[in-house]
Amino acid sequence: MVQLDVVRACNNALVKRQAITAVFVGGTSGIGEYSLRALASTHGTSGRGLRVYLVGRNEVAAMTIIAECKKACPAGEFHFVQASDLASLIEVDRVCRQIVNAEESCTAGKTACVDLLVLTQAYFAFGGRLERQETSEGLDKSLSLLYYSRMRFVTQLLPLLLASPLSGRVVSVFGPGRDTKLVLDDLSLRKQENFGFGNLGSHAAFMTTFFFEKLAASHPGKLSLSHYFPMLVITPAFKGNGVPTWFKRVFVVVGPLFRLLSISPKECGDRVLFHTAPRFPARSSDAEAKSPAKFENVKVALSSDGTLGGGAYRTNWNGEVVPLGKGYKQIHKDAVSKTVWDHTMRVFQDISAGGYFSG
Repeated sequence: MVQLDVVRACNNALVKRQAITAVFVGGTSGIGEYSLRALASTHGTSGRGLRVYLVGRNEVAAMTIIAECKKACPAGEFHFVQASDLASLIEVDRVCRQIVNAEESCTAGKTACVDLLVLTQAYFAFGGRLERQETSEGLDKSLSLLYYSRMRFVTQLLPLLLASPLSGRVVSVFGPGRDTKLVLDDLSLRKQENFGFGNLGSHAAFMTTFFFEKLAASHPGKLSLSHYFPMLVITPAFKGNGVPTWFKRVFVVVGPLFRLLSISPKECGDRVLFHTAPRFPARSSDAEAKSPAKFENVKVALSSDGTLGGGAYRTNWNGEVVPLGKGYKQIHKDAVSKTVWDHTMRVFQDISAGGYFSG
């Protein structure tokens, strides 16, 4: 376990080393909000500069968060980017264009960049048999938010991430350990018989790992990507839309126990921000390097492809690596990662060209 004092020391070193530009998607509530608040409070009045783009639907909540972050970080710039439906890749493209245009305008001739991209957008339905909810673009709403929408943000903001002097950092918050099964002939889970809570999480986890590995290998020295499991964090989602009345009633009873077992919002935010630390570097151009180097008393993490400091990480709430499942070795041997990459790029191309992925 990476101790919390070490996490915070690394975060403090970051904001004192350079100005930071960050994008928080799904940042008006829950873990996205906690991460944004952690960055603002860590920067405080002693950091080198901070500009934040907060992407979400709720303008009222966003303005409240921004006002409170400004109190903690008076010199920071905080921009709200309103999004209608981030399950739509066309909407993701519009939001990304707005961020790119704003960043180019803010930098006024200097190099525009994004140092940190935190992705937390999600939707979970409770109760009964989980039904596929198809978007107007032919994707399931939940799988799009957990995977396609997130990967689209990464690819659309990639030029800005690659321009970061830190090496662009991406953190997708979900569940890297949920990968148990992958239906290769139905990666988008279009068939209802393949759809369900287990397969939904498993596909999102598997495909995120493969997509991140491809990006990290394609951009050595420039990009670090982490799929992060935050443990139990009590967020407004426990009482939000889609949560049935029976669950809310049960939560009133078991809520105190949940809180005892949970990670606090402050710690959660700090540990998301920790993914900017030297423990998670971009892949070296010397991909065979195996030296157990340490930076700021933190060991370099093992990438999901087995490379030390390989640029694509599956991380647990405590900063440790989430082990790969037994099936990964065979999957890599069978070149499934290329199948996932090709599928994802086809989804992007079809929706960009005609607004619909037919499967």
